[in-house]
Amino acid sequence: MNQFLTIQIAEYESPLDLIYRLIEVNQVDIYNIPIADITEQYISVLEHNSLTELDMELASEFLVMATTLMQIKSGMLLPDVKSDLINEDFSDPREELVLRLLAYRRNKQLALELEKNYSVNQGSYLKMASSTISLGLSIEIVEDKISSEKFVQAVESLTRRNKLRFGDQNKKIRQLLRREKFSVKDKMLEIVKKVFLKSRMFFNELFPVAKTSKAERVSGFLAILELIRQDKLKVKQSGPFAVMMIELEPELKNEIKNGSADLIQDLMNEGGELIEK
Repeated sequence: MNQFLTIQIAEYESPLDLIYRLIEVNQVDIYNIPIADITEQYISVLEHNSLTELDMELASEFLVMATTLMQIKSGMLLPDVKSDLINEDFSDPREELVLRLLAYRRNKQLALELEKNYSVNQGSYLKMASSTISLGLSIEIVEDKISSEKFVQAVESLTRRNKLRFGDQNKKIRQLLRREKFSVKDKMLEIVKKVFLKSRMFFNELFPVAKTSKAERVSGFLAILELIRQDKLKVKQSGPFAVMMIELEPELKNEIKNGSADLIQDLMNEGGELIEK
């Protein structure tokens, strides 16, 4: 950052205007102000400009802001203090300054927008709406009599529409409330049998989207995870979210080929619970 900028202080309306200009020139994040550098530049501007050019009230505001910046800088230099009180909150010393700068930036943008609108609409005049009498128009008041027969018909029509609408919604709700139940244990055995017959399979071959529900695919995925945990399966992916290629571990293949009677019972005992959607 530049150590000193050639800035005429009389060009700025307030200390916040000057600080916001320094932030823009140095291209720093307003939410993470390097307070030491900004303070140094602010003090340098005051030293190289005469406050006598300003009125007393504005000059005092620039001096008060310089004191505030020095105080924030000192607070940032202090070491972090960790309190034993759990609920005690330590705030960033720059927080209040950042909030003031954000409010200043918003007001400045609104002022520019108002100035732009003024330049566009300058010279325009507002024409008030003319009354009907001045336009030579007359208002005729027509009494609208309510027909009890038509009112009853309207109520009956509305009732029929509501019955049809809420009837359809009730059907949809009942369908949504149907619960599909799948056993992870059953899926584990199903996966082992299918993969053994084909040596290797992809996940979408085991559980095609068009033929299986979301709950069944979830239970199948959980079954694969359990089989991996038991060192029964090997799963390969070319990258994140890629298709999974599933193979049996060589030891499990040999057990199946040898007709191990304990294999199915081991799978049933070690993993899987009923999941619901």
